[in-house]
Amino acid sequence: MAKNITIKDIAREAGVSIALVSFVMNNRIEADGKQKYRVSESTKQRILEVAQRLNYKPSSAARMLRQGRSHVIGVILSDLANIFYGTIARELESQAYKHGYTVLFSSTEEDPERFNSILHSFMEKDVEGFIVVPAEGSAKYMTELKASGKPYVVIDRYYTPHEEPLVLTDNKDAMRMAIKELQRSGATKIEMVAYSMRISSMMDREKSFREILGDGPSIYHLPFDNVAAKAEEVADEIIRKGTDGVITASNVPGVAIIKALFKRGIAIQKDIKFVGFDFSNVYSFFEPAIPYIQQPLPEISARSAQVLFDLIERKEKGEDISKLNEKIILKASLVK
Repeated sequence: MAKNITIKDIAREAGVSIALVSFVMNNRIEADGKQKYRVSESTKQRILEVAQRLNYKPSSAARMLRQGRSHVIGVILSDLANIFYGTIARELESQAYKHGYTVLFSSTEEDPERFNSILHSFMEKDVEGFIVVPAEGSAKYMTELKASGKPYVVIDRYYTPHEEPLVLTDNKDAMRMAIKELQRSGATKIEMVAYSMRISSMMDREKSFREILGDGPSIYHLPFDNVAAKAEEVADEIIRKGTDGVITASNVPGVAIIKALFKRGIAIQKDIKFVGFDFSNVYSFFEPAIPYIQQPLPEISARSAQVLFDLIERKEKGEDISKLNEKIILKASLVK
């Protein structure tokens, strides 16, 4: 097993004291912009070159003890297997890296107890803040998170009451775009397929659908844990009713319905027009391709990360962050 290189090894190789190596490795910048320790540039470079040559890796635990900070954030999403959340995870990791943070990721699978378990596990790992997608039924655990005093930002959805920083998509405007696109393509009997979960994003999209089209059209609900089986029943009902336009309020139930209808001989985008929410590779299989509502995932990630890092830094300075509850509402776009 390769030996762990220590500052003692670097000091011996560079011909300087252990204290001097420690100074160079931990020489932070003070509030006035000056280095805490004065070390000549030539000595500093010699020590850093030796450290690099010996492949020195400073202990994160030791650094945390010195600084009193972990520089780790926790990100709790719904389903990392879904390309929607996978994209957010990738973007958040990129933002964290730019700001000198490490990220712990986990997904709830929409289980509130699992959400609670992840939350406590991350707390025990001394994360400095959270970016979370609250699972359905997790309002009481979100209240506990708020009471902990840890900085956090909620994305994608909200819960009631919501008194924390939020980064959301304007679902009402997005639904208006989806309906308008179906009507433009000639659809007159428009219905909707959504998750059965009573989460704010689904409820906001359904509310907007009703406000625009009234109570006549059906909204079909597919369970998160059994999408494919229920999609078969819904496909039969859509065919029976002569529906010619469908809005799918999320990509997973959308793909399930498209597959079920295709299996029944329905010519997708000819017999029944579709507009989806969020990207799926399946959309490009048809001619014309299925248009979809694209949420600004890079912007959601960047804005939520920036808000969180700002909250962490403010707390580090001793500021009261309990009343900071910025609401950021971003516009989606229609991709054809």
